[in-house]
Amino acid sequence: MNLPALVIVLMVNKFRKELQRFTGALTFYSRIPLPTHWFSAETSPSSRYFSLVGWIVGAVSVSVWMLAQMLISGSLIGQSSSEGPEPIAVLLGLTVGILLTGALHEDGFADTCDGFGHGGTPEEKLRIMKDSRIGTYGALGILLLVLLKFFALLQIETESLPWIWISAHALSRFLAISQLRFLEYVSDSADSKSSAMTDVSKVDLAVNLFFGFLPLLLIWNHVWMGIFSALLMWLLLMAYFRKKFGGVTGDCMGATQQLTEVVFYIFLGLKIGIW
Repeated sequence: MNLPALVIVLMVNKFRKELQRFTGALTFYSRIPLPTHWFSAETSPSSRYFSLVGWIVGAVSVSVWMLAQMLISGSLIGQSSSEGPEPIAVLLGLTVGILLTGALHEDGFADTCDGFGHGGTPEEKLRIMKDSRIGTYGALGILLLVLLKFFALLQIETESLPWIWISAHALSRFLAISQLRFLEYVSDSADSKSSAMTDVSKVDLAVNLFFGFLPLLLIWNHVWMGIFSALLMWLLLMAYFRKKFGGVTGDCMGATQQLTEVVFYIFLGLKIGIW
């Protein structure tokens, strides 16, 4: 085989492997149905494209919101920037996003609320978080979280909302997965549903960083406070998990994704700027 042909073969194999990683990430982090032959056990699931999955979830949520917004208001998006998003349209967009991920991150947030809300030793927290039943702290936490998302999105201008929605999903997923480079992964079992996603290399982190921040370039002059608040929440959560738990679990990362996403919306909805 000559050199050009060898290079082409290597590039095709590399592309196939990355595609398998991406489809593996979709399989683990969403409920999007994919043919089983699209990925293999050696490369799937993969955390490398976690932020890119956020693009897809955010884009589908935005698409549903835009369609509902047009049907309800009877006008195209952007025709009237003075009017805010329709509440029902926003709620439909949020609902589709939850269904698309199978409430994976919301479940992690609720479990984290239960584990840390009841206190006790790290082992006791871990036992509570592994319980499939939801407790008082988890139920109240997820209720308040969804309400915060809903009302924060209503405060954002209609013209900016699509890019902000997608950016929040991508950025929050990067911040969640990046915790594995700073904190130890804590689990009571090698069979944990998240254990296969905990091996994050520098390349994986760099790819997530790229896809996590790229959408922000479309609205760069309007998201400084959103980025700052999300980063601050990320730092506070890491310090809290390190102190109380000695590391993070899959549930903790789910909580990080949800909380950094919602504070991003809140600060942009308040229209606070530093430019």
